[in-house]
Amino acid sequence: MKHGLDAVPAPESKLIITQSPFDAFVRKYGTIPRRGVFGYFVHELGRRIVGGRYPVGTTLPNEPDLVEQFGISRTVIREAMKCLAGKGLVEIKTRVGTRVKERSNWHHLDTDVMVWYYETGPSVEIMRSIKDLRLALEPEATARAAARCTDEDIAAIRSAYEEMVSTIGDINTNADADLRFHTAIFGATHNMIYSQLIDLIAVGIYANRTLSGHEDVAEGQKRALPFHKAILDAIAARDADAALLASRRLLDSWLVNYRDF
Repeated sequence: MKHGLDAVPAPESKLIITQSPFDAFVRKYGTIPRRGVFGYFVHELGRRIVGGRYPVGTTLPNEPDLVEQFGISRTVIREAMKCLAGKGLVEIKTRVGTRVKERSNWHHLDTDVMVWYYETGPSVEIMRSIKDLRLALEPEATARAAARCTDEDIAAIRSAYEEMVSTIGDINTNADADLRFHTAIFGATHNMIYSQLIDLIAVGIYANRTLSGHEDVAEGQKRALPFHKAILDAIAARDADAALLASRRLLDSWLVNYRDF
């Protein structure tokens, strides 16, 4: 799996800015912008932790060592550690240091954390977890959307689907329409928590077009259209059972690429 990480030095510091295919996604959907020394430092440390360079239980380098290594201020380091602590990755203890917490404490649905998994090469464990959660989550959300949707919800889902049809071959625009399709479905559940779980699908959709070849992505998008149409038709008919089945069939078509997980 290719990640295409390229490194360039950050101006006026020793911090190496790692440019990634996910930069555009993080700018749009991430919680910590990739700009300035603080943003790049948070993402660099996050990748190192999630990727295993700093394993669970490891005490991170102390402030003087990080100042020397990256050429950045103690203030930036302290704020970055607080940010990572807020994502559940580390715990900060006075006179002990900053330690990497057990993975069970990490906020895996945090957009930045999910992106770091993909950037560093997602493990079998995380891919199995994502696969399992999507199987449990999406069909039920689709069924609820069919049962609760308004005419406006159906119009939004239909509009996104029509854009998917019209943009086959343009993998980026098509993927954006695909995300709007699923976002509209989750919104149609009229459940505010469901609506916030769309990030799980958003990262997966973006990862697919980023980590796979153009032709493979384009063919996959074309192949998925009938499954999306079946979902749209079921929701428009307000048929929850049909919507649930259509969603499962879409996931089965997507998960064929992940049988090893």
